[in-house]
Amino acid sequence: MMYILGVPAIMATATELVVAFVMGLGGSMLYAWEGFVDIRLAMLILAGSLFGVQIGVIATTYVKDATVKIIMAAIMLIVLLSRLVMLPVYMAMLNLIQLINDKLATLMEQISFITLAVALAVGALAIIGALIFGATKGSQNRSNKEDYKI
Repeated sequence: MMYILGVPAIMATATELVVAFVMGLGGSMLYAWEGFVDIRLAMLILAGSLFGVQIGVIATTYVKDATVKIIMAAIMLIVLLSRLVMLPVYMAMLNLIQLINDKLATLMEQISFITLAVALAVGALAIIGALIFGATKGSQNRSNKEDYKI
């Protein structure tokens, strides 16, 4: 939304989080109806996403749009790397290429998982760092303005 439509970060973040929550809730209910979901765990995950929505809204008020775009681009590139590592495994599963060694497939899966964990950590640390930096900078600006009040 930010890259193609030029939507501000706060609107893109809020829209994405609401859509993800509604889709997650709908999917959870559908699969739960068929007996494929532990509804208690699904509700815990959805409750966690509501907490994430609050943090996301707060973060977008302190973090510049350009910073959000850079962080999102970094996360997307790391996830792309993870999927590229798994591509031969997926192709072997679909019989598009010759079967690869089981040990190699396991190694690729582990590398892919670690790469996804790195993407999560990079994103979380970058957003939390930018949020703290923006909040402290914002509070310093407010206190400096108060010094000059008559």
